[in-house]
Amino acid sequence: MNQVLEEILKTGFTQKLDGSPHKVIGQISEEEGLLIQECAKECRANTSVEIGLAFGTSALFICESLRKNKNTKHTIIDPYQNFDHSYGGIGLNNLKRAGFENIVRFIEKPSHLGLAQLESEKVMVDLAFVDGWHTFDHVIVDFFMVDKILHEGGIVIMDDSDWPAIEKVCSFISSNRSYEFIRGTTPRTTSNGKEKNANNKRITEKFKNVINKTKSPKNQYGAMAFRKISHDKRSWDHFIDFL
Repeated sequence: MNQVLEEILKTGFTQKLDGSPHKVIGQISEEEGLLIQECAKECRANTSVEIGLAFGTSALFICESLRKNKNTKHTIIDPYQNFDHSYGGIGLNNLKRAGFENIVRFIEKPSHLGLAQLESEKVMVDLAFVDGWHTFDHVIVDFFMVDKILHEGGIVIMDDSDWPAIEKVCSFISSNRSYEFIRGTTPRTTSNGKEKNANNKRITEKFKNVINKTKSPKNQYGAMAFRKISHDKRSWDHFIDFL
């Protein structure tokens, strides 16, 4: 594990650009980072895309796990990295400190514009990590656009899938698109701090068909990974209810 990532995971702090300490809030768990790396290994990822950077924890996990060759590239889309006072360029600086600057491409745009740019450039990726704006409309658009540039056999990981809006997107993926659920991680939080049992029950009902096919005893996930089986072949009027 690279030193910058180890520092964040062990202490819960990272460095500002001036070298002073800064508390890391809302980072992914080590379990989720390991899920990302397992998925990268499974799909033999050379190229990847990530929505949302923050302090760079997930990006550090991703960059560490990519197969290194002349085509290796991790693209990050985030309009707030250099403007939000909470981040202030820390995520990009952490990638530089860890020695990944040469394989990172940063697009400072909203995700729908950044992903559209990648599609127009005919970029294709093996792995995608979605952790941007957490409203349903933004997340479903992120998934739709990611699907356009994801190779068959590639993997998309939806962060915070125990949040109601993202849970519904995962339900749509499972019921309407040619993707298979691979595995998930222990939930870290809920979006509003309410009792988790009710949400557990909803998740169990929605995903019982895939949960029963796994060895995991969990019935709620902090992140869910889906493998793309094929490109979109649905008829123009296809719809399966996912509510």
